[in-house]
Amino acid sequence: MDDFLIRYSNFMVEKFKPQSIAFMHVMRTYDISQDILATFPDLDEPLVDILKDEMQEKVTELFEHKNEVETAVIVGEGVTTETIVQYSQEHNITLTLMGKKIGYQGRGSVVRKVLSLSPSSVLLISESTQPKIEHIMVRMDFSKITSMAMKMALHLQELTGAKISCHHVYKLPLKYFPQHTLENERKLEEHVERHSQKEYKKFARKMNIDPLEIPCTCSIDAENEEAHILYNQALNIYADMIMIGSKIKSELADVILDSTSEKLAGTEKNIPVLVVKDRKQTLGFLEALFD
Repeated sequence: MDDFLIRYSNFMVEKFKPQSIAFMHVMRTYDISQDILATFPDLDEPLVDILKDEMQEKVTELFEHKNEVETAVIVGEGVTTETIVQYSQEHNITLTLMGKKIGYQGRGSVVRKVLSLSPSSVLLISESTQPKIEHIMVRMDFSKITSMAMKMALHLQELTGAKISCHHVYKLPLKYFPQHTLENERKLEEHVERHSQKEYKKFARKMNIDPLEIPCTCSIDAENEEAHILYNQALNIYADMIMIGSKIKSELADVILDSTSEKLAGTEKNIPVLVVKDRKQTLGFLEALFD
């Protein structure tokens, strides 16, 4: 997966022009006994240094912009999630690139944890992701965090020329279900869709965008499957990136990412997902939990 991430970072540097980029690997802390060390007499330098040298070789081989952007190769030691999140906090990281494996072994647990806790926005790619951004689909729910996602999409449009589309997934009010008939359901769907389009026009005015140039489609979520609906919509319109503004909430001393973002991060979904985070909100939760 490392090779794909480094090659994709070449594309990101070309398009986004960042000030700096850091390549990070986190190894668990091991207490290696002297008996085991004696078995490897050639191991005359710390394991962290050996791994860093190997990483540096790979970055030197595959990363093409070493002379154009400040580059760091880092081997952290400890718990993977905590180490990445702490580095992101301390170095004011604005975007974290991670791989979600489709064909390679891995359950994606680290990705989900970092996605929840990282104060930076997170871009997830698979090993089949092509280095291009031509059509961005924004998850639309008319909220403040969606405004942030739209601003990010507009910025990427300036950098790449990508087309932008939006999709809003709505649920029917539960109080209507006891009187459920096909006719009533159809009328209610039409009513909710008209209301959604009105809300999108208001959203577009606030964002100073043309709803004809950036259209918004709608669909009903009857079985609590918003992530599945969004992903299928992205496939249908040939989007090559799903952008979602993600809110977090605190529950029983845990920071919980909204379920749609987490499900879109699933390993079976290979369209890149950019989860836009409210850095101040996330840092506030982290300070409340860990200070």
